[in-house]
This record gives sequence, structure tokens and C-alpha cells, in this order.
Amino acid sequence: MASSTCSSTSAGAAATIDAPWPPEMAERYERLEKLGEGIFGRVYKARERADGRQIVAVKQLSGGGSGGAWVQTGFVELAREVTSLNKCRGHPSIVGFRNVHADTTRGNDDDGDCFIVMEYAGRMNLRTYMVSRALHGLPPLCEAEVRGVMRQLLDAINVVHRVGILHRDVKPENVVVDDATADRIRNPPPPDDDDDDGTNKKKQRPPQPPEEIKCKVCDFGASEPMPVAAGAGSWRRRENSPSPLATSDPYRAPELFLGTDYDGRVDSWGLGCVMAELLAGTGAAFFQGKTEEDVLANMLAVVGAAGIKDWMRRRPCKPGSRVSAAEKRARGCPETSGRLREMFPEKVLSEAGFEVLSGLLESDPEDRLIAAEALRKPWFADEELRPDERRRGGRPHRRGFLACFMSCATDD
Repeated sequence: MASSTCSSTSAGAAATIDAPWPPEMAERYERLEKLGEGIFGRVYKARERADGRQIVAVKQLSGGGSGGAWVQTGFVELAREVTSLNKCRGHPSIVGFRNVHADTTRGNDDDGDCFIVMEYAGRMNLRTYMVSRALHGLPPLCEAEVRGVMRQLLDAINVVHRVGILHRDVKPENVVVDDATADRIRNPPPPDDDDDDGTNKKKQRPPQPPEEIKCKVCDFGASEPMPVAAGAGSWRRRENSPSPLATSDPYRAPELFLGTDYDGRVDSWGLGCVMAELLAGTGAAFFQGKTEEDVLANMLAVVGAAGIKDWMRRRPCKPGSRVSAAEKRARGCPETSGRLREMFPEKVLSEAGFEVLSGLLESDPEDRLIAAEALRKPWFADEELRPDERRRGGRPHRRGFLACFMSCATDD
């Protein structure tokens, strides 16, 4: 999959020298700074030279013209990402697509690097934001703040599904946080328990209001067309379903570990993982393990294995098919209800909020909430701040290549 729009740059990658852009790009955009890097390319902050004011994000994908520094991106992968971005254009919680360029100076379209120009949405992704909050000693987000972020993400994925796309890589690295939100980490409000007048008495301040955290979904490099729909908001699996390789292990839905067909509910699972991490506030992945079988076992220990085991019983293996190690591990898990509520008790997450979290992290994909259903839950109906949603105090819990795209390109 393509590199995340705001993925963190590793120490080894940081030492790599950025090659100059081809003349066509350098004439149109002034490269300002690198925002992130992955195995498929890099993302830069840039300024349009035409007016000198418009800031954009430019994703550079290797076509072979980068000296072998990255994995080469094929025509199909580029077309998939550009098409998905263009279909989702205009949504406030999805990074906006602007244009696409290809380096034609190398004489062969397949050899030149490609450049996807997008709206600049921020320098920090949601993973970096959560880690930075923890490093600065800030408490986890309060329930109202988590609800605000989840409303944006669910609304974005609902639109992605409505236009017939599976994102397939929903995780904090693929969510951009705006600069105003990121800047507040360095200038947090004073704590509620500062000493008063040098005495030992604590000054009682009213609870801080929830922060408005603005974010956008990005990186459609792993996106795929939606399986054939059976009706509005409902999808049925098909024999030629999308390829099984989707998101990384900590955000991979249980059915993906089993190598089966899947639908838009794999994105719902990723959103549930993001919600759990927002509530935990440590910046670490919620589900971890040394192998994919370990990750799956840890998932089912938390959310319960009964759902996925019922689902596997309804979908018997084909005669002669090999049972995977992941499936053997899943079948061996005890059918408990899990301990998700134990990890997020009512003082952390209200009953209405837990209904959304547990619905997104339902191990049976047929019972898992889709984005549209989650948005209709009571948690999102009441805009008033309830007492149980006020900010929690304390420290975080530790637990011809180019021509086919010109019809959808714009330089606004």
C-alpha cells in the first residue's frame, strides 16, 4: 500500500537525500518540507508558485525514477488511489484531491515518478498526535472529544462506502490532524489542581471544555472497489472479492486473518481500533502480538471469540481446503464475552459510547456496525455535554500514463 500521508519518518529514512523534483513539478510547486515517508514514496508540504500562497501536500510515488529508493508503484495502484480520492472529493473529513502529475522526462511513462497533489490538512497524523499528548503528560481525550473525532471518521468512511470504495487501511497513521489541534499540545491549559497562593490548598477550576479536534482520512493507496451491493448500506460477499491483503495486523479485522471474503465492515473494525486507542490515550496500538496469530488471539480475548466462531460455523470450510494457523487459533479460543467493558468502564465511557465501541469491534462481521448504523446510535444524537463526558484528569492510562487522469484533476 502507498505510504501514509503523514507517517513518521524513520531515522534511516531521514538520512536519505531527497532527489530534486522533475522540471514540470519544480516549476509549479516549491517543496517546503517532508511530512512523511514509506516504502512507496514520500509526502511533502509544498507551495504553489502561481500565487505563492496556496499550500498543498504532494505525495511522490516511485515509478522507477527514484534510483531504487522505494518500491515501484504500478499504474493500477496509482489509478486506484487517484480514482478513490476523486470520488470522495468535497467531504470535509477526507483529504481533498487536487491534481496528478507524472514525470515524462525519462522517455518511458512507466519509469517516471508520479505525484498526487492534495489539500494540505496538517503536519501530524493521529498516531503522532496521541504519542505527543502522552509524552507531554496530557490526559487521555475525554469522551466528548473522542465522540467528536469518531463522528468525523465515521462520516468520512460512510461517504467512502457510499461511493463504492473500501478504504482497507483505516488506522491512526492514515488520519491527519490539523495544525491548530497539534499546536495545542505545546500550549495545554493549566491543570485543575495548581497550588493557590503558595499554600497547600488546591485551587478548584471548572472542568475544561472539550477540545475541537479536526481530522481528515487520507491515504487511499490500499483502497478497492466495493463488492457488489445488495441494497443501500448493505453488502454481500462475492467470489471475486477484493484481495485479502489489506491493513496491518493490529487493525486487521478477524475475518481477514482467516483469509475469507469481506466487505465494508473491515473498515468498521479499523475505526473501532482507533476509538479504543483514543480512549486509552497511550499512543500504542490497542491490539498487539509478535505474530498475526498472536494478534488475532489477543483481539478475541478482548472482544470475545463467540461471534467469530459462530460466523465460522455458518461458513464451513470447503472440502480439501487447508485450515490456516490463524483459523486453528481462533477455533481454540474460549467462547467468552471478552473484557472490553472491563478495559473501558463506565467512568471512562458511557453506556451509549460503549454501544458504538463494542458494535465496531464485534468479531462476527455480519453483526458488526457499518459506519451509517454507528452514526445513528444515541451516542451521536445528543450534542449536549453530559457530566460523564467531561475531561478526565490525571496522566494517561498505561496499559500515456498521465492522460487518463486529466479528467479528474483540478488546480483549485
